[in-house]
Amino acid sequence: MKRPRRPKLKTKPGREITMENDIKVFFHCRQCLLELPVGMSPRDWSQIEAGLTRVGMQVWCRRHELNIVHVDYEGSVHPANTHNTKVTH
Repeated sequence: MKRPRRPKLKTKPGREITMENDIKVFFHCRQCLLELPVGMSPRDWSQIEAGLTRVGMQVWCRRHELNIVHVDYEGSVHPANTHNTKVTH
């Protein structure tokens, strides 16, 4: 059986924005990491929100009501893949 095609958003030649988890570096709240329960992963303990702001993108800790990172896009517009369909193999 042939695999279903995974939607991709083409950007510059040789680059693509996939729907798969391609994260290489994670953002975590420093305070949450200090309070991380024994045996629990940062992913399971995390209570973060991420979204677009007036100037760019922000990652926010809901547990501590703290900024984790706020990126200023400096007015640039960037391609984004906003498809959220579950990819099955």
